[in-house]
Amino acid sequence: MIVMCPACQARFQYDDSRFGAAASKRFKCPKCSHVFEVINPAMAPPPPEETLSRPITSAMPEDTPAPPPVPAARTTAKRDRDSMLSAAGIQGIGIPAGLRFSLAFLTGPQASMVHVLQGPETVIGREEGAVITQDPETSRRHALLEIHPDGTVWISDLQSTNGTLVNGERITAPVQLSSQQEFTCGNSTFMLLVRNTEEFPLN
Repeated sequence: MIVMCPACQARFQYDDSRFGAAASKRFKCPKCSHVFEVINPAMAPPPPEETLSRPITSAMPEDTPAPPPVPAARTTAKRDRDSMLSAAGIQGIGIPAGLRFSLAFLTGPQASMVHVLQGPETVIGREEGAVITQDPETSRRHALLEIHPDGTVWISDLQSTNGTLVNGERITAPVQLSSQQEFTCGNSTFMLLVRNTEEFPLN
């Protein structure tokens, strides 16, 4: 009889009389060393193919493709959460129309620069985020600014090494900032600037 390895498809001859009274025998492929089981042709009707082998579940090839990951439902869940908050009269996070939010660098490597905030959430960090400080005293991801639909701005520390200071005190929970209020991350001090573009249009 001809036996074919289910892993590498290698074929080799085997004398089926060597099965004796055994219902099946295990083989180790001489080419790829895959272990598989071959049914005694005298014990069961032959399948349509000439190969009578079946792989052992515990010895499946390592390159067997894994099932595709389950798609994350984070986006849908967030959208559903925002809809629920809106229906309850509670506003979620978002940039309100008619307002322009900026950060002015007062001290640090980026002093005298002004950064316009483009989204409702802004990460400030040494290497990551929308606002890069290039300040070795700030953490890679240092602080988070959140702009709410009512125009309020909140700052949170992202478990930074040197902390985030508002009014000279290290914050441990989200703190609301007002326009022209200063805060410090490492050696970089910022001022929040909020402009009403309806009352003071941009040129």
